[in-house]
Amino acid sequence: TLGGQESASSMVGALESLGECDLLIDATAEPTAFNMIASVSTRRRKPMIWVEVFAGGIGGIVARARPDIDPIPLSARAQIEAWCNDQGVDWIRPADVDRYDGRHGDGTPLIAEDAEISIMAAHAARFASDILARPKASIFPRSAYIIGFTSDWLFSEPFDTRPIDLQKNGEWKETVDTLDPEAVIQLLKEHLPSREDADATADTK
Repeated sequence: TLGGQESASSMVGALESLGECDLLIDATAEPTAFNMIASVSTRRRKPMIWVEVFAGGIGGIVARARPDIDPIPLSARAQIEAWCNDQGVDWIRPADVDRYDGRHGDGTPLIAEDAEISIMAAHAARFASDILARPKASIFPRSAYIIGFTSDWLFSEPFDTRPIDLQKNGEWKETVDTLDPEAVIQLLKEHLPSREDADATADTK
């Protein structure tokens, strides 16, 4: 298991073992985790899907990157961010709130609920089954979709969907920088419980 007293090199090795998988999925909405998984995806030429619910549950994004068909994941994410910025509508998420929490202009809270998270998870699952069943083809004409759940930000109404064209860019091969052991340790500290905390949780059940 990851966490506890393992060395940085063993943690990197564990993360690199993801390269043996047929498909990589990032549902953390955490930039550091995305960068690490994207590195494995690009170097090992494995398709990747990422999914995120926007602050306050106003919507979400699901995207994919397939080797030699789509841009590499880091380029795809940059293209998506550029598309969002080009819309000319200010993003409503404050920088100092939880990633699933936001506020209307009048200060009333917006909270992402399980329903929004479940919807985006289902879209990611459809992307996943499509990639595994059709590695070189797809029933989805675009590789990134922004989906609204409210009339905030870009969205005119719930389920307002905006597809994003991604232009192929970057090389899918073993030339990307290797993972930084210290960055891996920091990520694991932030997102995985320590062995002591895990044992304490187990004792309370």
